[in-house]
Amino acid sequence: MRKKMEKDYIIPFIGLSLGKHSFEFRIDKEFFDGDDLLDVKRGAASVSVELIKETTLMDMHFHLNGRFELVCERCLENYYQDFEGGFRLVVKFGEAFEEETDEVIVVPQTDNKLDLTQYIYEYVNLLLPIKKAHAHIEDCNPDIIGKIETHATQNVDPRWDALKKLKLK
Repeated sequence: MRKKMEKDYIIPFIGLSLGKHSFEFRIDKEFFDGDDLLDVKRGAASVSVELIKETTLMDMHFHLNGRFELVCERCLENYYQDFEGGFRLVVKFGEAFEEETDEVIVVPQTDNKLDLTQYIYEYVNLLLPIKKAHAHIEDCNPDIIGKIETHATQNVDPRWDALKKLKLK
């Protein structure tokens, strides 16, 4: 469960004129505190949002760029991972809030601002690598890698050797 942010990632769109508008946000350690679902220990990133306001919708382009501290799945040591990516969100106006697709939402016409916290959180999550590990095994903790290699080369159950002989025939 995400806690309420002290910093707000809110765009007050009611007073914006039609056309392009730019917004800059910063995410830091506070953004990740209290979240056990995301594998980020800490990090910092800039979030640029270019909003194109039209009469019936807003077309938003997000660009995220920064660095996260993650835990290596090989050696369990912390390491830093650079990231960069872009996403698009189209906001339509309607009667009630609705997510039409991953990129299109409908907000009530009575709303006057849009909280981007959840969208930024989801975009960060999408930018995380599937395999969270040091780029090179040489960067991993050598003691842990040594233990893994020792454990992997320990005596193999002799039943497997018997099965391998059957496979070779």
